Amino acid sequence: MGVLQVEPTDRCNLACTMCAPHAESWPTVHGIPKGLMPLALYERVLAGLVAGDCHFDHLILQWLGDPSLHPDLERMVGLAGHTLGARVGHVRVDSNAILLTETRLDRMLREKAPAVPLLLVFTLDAATAATYRRVKGREGLEKVRRHVRHLLRNRAGVGRVDVQLQFVVQPGNAHEAAAFLAYWSALATCHDSEGGHVEVMFKRLSVGGGAAGQAAADALYDTTLHEAGITAHTEGGFSVSIWQERPWQADDAHKARGPCPGAWLTPVVRHDGELLMCCADLGSELRLGSLAEHDFRTLWEGEVATRLRLQHLAGRFEGVCASCGGVNWYRMPPGAAAATRERARALGVPIPLE
Repeated sequence: MGVLQVEPTDRCNLACTMCAPHAESWPTVHGIPKGLMPLALYERVLAGLVAGDCHFDHLILQWLGDPSLHPDLERMVGLAGHTLGARVGHVRVDSNAILLTETRLDRMLREKAPAVPLLLVFTLDAATAATYRRVKGREGLEKVRRHVRHLLRNRAGVGRVDVQLQFVVQPGNAHEAAAFLAYWSALATCHDSEGGHVEVMFKRLSVGGGAAGQAAADALYDTTLHEAGITAHTEGGFSVSIWQERPWQADDAHKARGPCPGAWLTPVVRHDGELLMCCADLGSELRLGSLAEHDFRTLWEGEVATRLRLQHLAGRFEGVCASCGGVNWYRMPPGAAAATRERARALGVPIPLE
């Protein structure tokens, strides 16, 4: 079914320049008070996924905050794997790793379900302390490096634990792309791959969901990787990944805009249990209902979601979708359009002319 994001919290301990809610210190991110997902609610969400026999490539514990601020993150990782089992390809945690101390990482590895791979994604974006402080808004690079080194040394013996180290290319750090790769590739090769895979990922900066300024960000990305000689490749248990494709965006006036795959593939659960249709919908305009009151399939395959998908298929983009330049990097699944129209007929929802 794609990728499910569950938000343990919308609080963050950094102020990254690329993240407006935290760089600009918004008092609220989603139009509701900032908070932590109660563990009982999280368990209810997982139970609903099992009851609906829902399957996902990844369950990602993160959205608009850093999940390490949740005191029960390690338990949440364990519950996801043990509860969902084969229904999920990876349990994934995206974090800046500042608060993921050696003690917490050890506990996370103990909590992990041995049969379910764990993917830890650390967005670091810098090779020096000065650049880290500039693009992340705070100190922390040496602490993060220490935590990641501990993880690489101690991840064996608990089932597969993959690590991805991200570098989002942007004006404040582009000059350090080669140094970032050199540091982490050297470290990765010092540890055998018994515990899992290590990947360095170079990402494009998303500007307003593909809005004005995205073309310049894309150009910087392409130039940076070309000048640094960075290409996608794999050597044993280490790989380098780059984003070779990009979605439709606002400056592609010569291209017809197609439906966003996110409406089919990337549901998001807000920290209060509200199910949303898209991770770019910070204001929670595309709400489907509360998973504290409804099961996942009822909402995700319900009338509200079906109507939005039909609008996309008809080339109509309204509300938050109208101002989005195409943030999603997924592809429409085969048969999605036909399945949506079939679902609309079953629900009695009119199908607009395309």
